[in-house]
Parts: sequence; C-alpha cells; structure tokens
Amino acid sequence: MSRDNGTSWTAINSGLPECTSVQCLMVGVKDAEIIRKYIKESIVEKVIYRDIPNLFRIKEISVLESLLTLFMDDPGQIIDLASLANDLKISRQTLSLYLSYLEQSFLVRKLHNFAGSRRKVERKLKKIYPAVVSPVLLFKEDDHSRSRVFESSVVNQLNSEFFWRDPYKNEVDVILDGPSPLPIEIKYGKIETGGVRAFMKKFKVSEAIIISRDKEYVQDSRGQKISVVPAFKHFFS
Repeated sequence: MSRDNGTSWTAINSGLPECTSVQCLMVGVKDAEIIRKYIKESIVEKVIYRDIPNLFRIKEISVLESLLTLFMDDPGQIIDLASLANDLKISRQTLSLYLSYLEQSFLVRKLHNFAGSRRKVERKLKKIYPAVVSPVLLFKEDDHSRSRVFESSVVNQLNSEFFWRDPYKNEVDVILDGPSPLPIEIKYGKIETGGVRAFMKKFKVSEAIIISRDKEYVQDSRGQKISVVPAFKHFFS
C-alpha cells in the first residue's frame, strides 16, 4: 500500500494504515450518515439485538446497547464497575456479565492494569476500547478527538491486553507482556516520555516504543532507548 494514497491509507487523516477494526474498514467513507447507518444495522441491530440474545440470556438488551454506546463515545475510559453499575441501574454482577458478552462478541476490548502477575492484574483498574468509535467522534476535526480515534485504532491493531497506571498517575497506553514487558505509548501530537520512563524504571526494562502519527526518531540515554515510530511504519515494517 502506498503512503501517497490519501485517505485509502489513513483513518480519516489520523495517520493509521488500513486495518481490521470496523473504523478502518470504513476508511475513505466521508459521509457520517453512511457510517452511522452501517453501525446501526451491522452492529446494533444485528449483533446487539440478534446475535448476542441468541447466545446468552439477556434481560435488558437496551442496557447492553447503552453500554456499547458509552464506550464508542468515550474510547479508552477507565471504568469503575460499582459506579457504572449504579449509573445504569443494574447490579455489578450483571454489568460484569454484559461486559463479557461485548468482549466475546468482539465489540469491545478490555485492558487490565499491568502489575507483573495475573493474580494482581485482575484486581486492578480496567480500560475499555470499542472495536469502532461513534460516528460523531470519528468526524470531529479537533486534535483531541482525532487523538482518541488514533489511540483506539492503534490499541485494537496491537491486540492489547494491558495498560499501566501507577498511584502517581504515570500512565502508558499499552504494555506487551513477555519475559521483558514492552511499554508502548500512543501519541497523535506532542511526544511525551514521562510515563514510559517511569514504567521502564519501575520494571527495569531498557526499551520502549512511542507510536506517533508522523514523527520518527530515537531517544537513547542512561540505558533507556525510546523509539518514536509513525503508525504506518510500525505496522508495515
């Protein structure tokens, strides 16, 4: 795929290559109404109101739709199950079940706060990313909205399972687990390294990646190597 291919290689000019998420399949479609109709017919009506009820016992399908809409409108939010359950007027157990149904249907991705062990991870914070953001957010032109679309797309491309946040609010968007965990920060605009450096120090790792829209360089100092790589190059190199 050529980089000079305009919107065919970017997700609404966000700097992302074409990918497997729904929002990337809609690349090149500039009519918000077409995307809204596609999401309504192919996701809400087909999956929420037909496929999921056929697989699971759902009492409140409208609540399931509201939950998905919440995540589509605000991708990457850190959730508190008790508070969210109270807002939706359902039990915490029901909310956990509905989240698992959305996950199993590949409509959302849940990231756990990395802690170095699975046992600790399950008790910590969780972030939710939708497979596709809302058309309203997708077509906003301010940098903040575009950065959220960019982040959500990259997280889904990476098949992420973990993020990291400490009590001092140092945060890294994605942690790829392994013998030596790899911190990956996602930056649409200004490059900041405070979060990844805090992670590298705490977990004694020497390399990190920042996926950018278009910037590319390497910071190598004090035994910490941070590679800033454009999204298209990271996924196609």
